[in-house]
Amino acid sequence: MPASSAPPLYQQPGHQQHAALAVTLRYSPLAMLLGLFTPVLAVDGQPVRAGWKRPIVMPVAPGRHHVHVHVPYLLPRRIGKADLDVVVLPGQTAALEYRAPMIAYMRGALGAPPQKYPGMIATIVLLALVVLMAFCAVGNAIVAASAETRTVPAWTPTPARTIPKLPSLPGSTSGSQPDLTEGAAVRDVAGATFAASDKTATMRFTGWPFAFRTPASWGCLGAKVELTGAKAYICVDESDPSGEKRVGVMLRTCTQPCGEESMARLTKDWFSATPKAAGNATNFLESSGNGKYEMEMDHFFAGKWQVAVAATAPEKQRAEVQKIANDILTQTS
Repeated sequence: MPASSAPPLYQQPGHQQHAALAVTLRYSPLAMLLGLFTPVLAVDGQPVRAGWKRPIVMPVAPGRHHVHVHVPYLLPRRIGKADLDVVVLPGQTAALEYRAPMIAYMRGALGAPPQKYPGMIATIVLLALVVLMAFCAVGNAIVAASAETRTVPAWTPTPARTIPKLPSLPGSTSGSQPDLTEGAAVRDVAGATFAASDKTATMRFTGWPFAFRTPASWGCLGAKVELTGAKAYICVDESDPSGEKRVGVMLRTCTQPCGEESMARLTKDWFSATPKAAGNATNFLESSGNGKYEMEMDHFFAGKWQVAVAATAPEKQRAEVQKIANDILTQTS
C-alpha cells in the first residue's frame, strides 16, 4: 500500500508507536475577562481546537514537537504568548499546562504542570495598594464627618467624560482638538450608520486630525498597541458592565511617499487575517459565531495617515460598533 501523506501531527502510528500530547489552558479568576476570549493552540504550526480549563488530548507521532499558545485580545492583539519544544516518547502522553499572565504585556507560562501565573505577585501587590487606599479614604471620610465644624464645598459641573491627553503624532498640530467635518458624505462598509435621531457623543483626541461620533453612553480612554509610532484609544459602552462591546481606534503616519507598498505593509501589520478591499485605500474584515461579532478595518487618508479599527460586540448589538467604524471612515474620507 502507498505511504500515508497525512501530516505528522495526525498520523496513526502502530501499536508500539502510540503517543499523545495533553494540554490544559488556564486563566486566573483575578483575570476573569480572559474567559471571554478563546485561546489559540498550535502544534507544529497546525491549529488545534482549544478551550479553557479542560485537557486537550492530541495523538502525535513520537519525537520532538513545537507547541505554541496565545490569547487573542483587542489591544494588544495577542497576549500571553508561549512556545515550547517537547519530546514525546513512544507510548507516552506528555502532559503540559499553560497559564495566561495576570498582566497583558507579559508572556504566558507553558510547561509540565503545575505552572504559576506570570505577574501574580505584582497583581497581589497592586490589589493590596488599592484596598489600602480605599481604607484610608473611608477613614478620612469618617474623621471629616465627625468634625464639629463642617464646610460644604461648592459643586462644579464637569464634563461627562474626560479624554486623557497623549503626545501628538508627527505631522499633527500640537495641542489642537479636531472638530467633526459637517456635511461629509456618509461611507458605509460595516453595515450600519448613525441616523439623525441617534443620540451621540463626539470624541476629540488632542493632536488627532479628525473627530468621530459614538453612541451617547460610550467613552474612550488611552490605550497601547504594539505597533511602531502608533497612538491608540479604546472605547467602551460605559452603561454596560459586561464590557462586551469594545472599539479600539489606532492612528499612525504612513512612510512617505505613502504608496501601495507602504500601505500594504501597514495593513498587514494590523489585520489578524487577509482582509478584503472595501473601496479606495480601505480594507475590511468581519466574522461572527457563537453569538459574538468581530470586525477589523483600516483606511488611509490625507496622503499620510493610517486609521485602523478593531471592534467586538454581541451579535445582536453589532450595529453599535458598526456605526462607530463607519463614522470614523466618513470623517477621514
